Amino acid sequence: MSELRSAAYWVGHLLTTVATIIGIYLAAIVGFDVALKLDILDSDQGTYYVAESMYQELDFNVKNMESYIENIEGKQYVFKEHIAGIRLNSYVFDAAKFSQYTFEIEPTLLSEVSNFYFTVGNALDTYYDGGQQSPQSLMTIVKKEVERIKQQDTLARLALFNKAVAQSVEEQGVSL
Repeated sequence: MSELRSAAYWVGHLLTTVATIIGIYLAAIVGFDVALKLDILDSDQGTYYVAESMYQELDFNVKNMESYIENIEGKQYVFKEHIAGIRLNSYVFDAAKFSQYTFEIEPTLLSEVSNFYFTVGNALDTYYDGGQQSPQSLMTIVKKEVERIKQQDTLARLALFNKAVAQSVEEQGVSL
């Protein structure tokens, strides 16, 4: 019992308590910092995969539409046989709607990609829903949208965006 009255006893317990509080505080700061870095890394990595997949799909669609445009080049009239099987691959674009990383892509790029899918997709839906009438009108829209994507340099800018995100992820020690 005499220990409770001893100053050394109270000073020792006080120092132990203060050291514990400081230790917990420092561990919390370091833990928060690590958790924040991991969250940023996860976000960048997810954004890269969504944006790179979107780039590859858009590139495929533009090249696919260009092949149909080349097929009708120089023809006075476009018949449905000239554009048989024309479709838009939208798997990645449709799946990206449900990804938490989609809106981390630069908004102007996302808008340009979205406008392409919306316009060409609606034109294709109208063409097929209307019994494949007016292939000339469809190809006018497709050609206009492919030219717009090229004029806006969307693919090149999306590739640069992906490169910057990939570099950020790799600087953090994760290979893609």
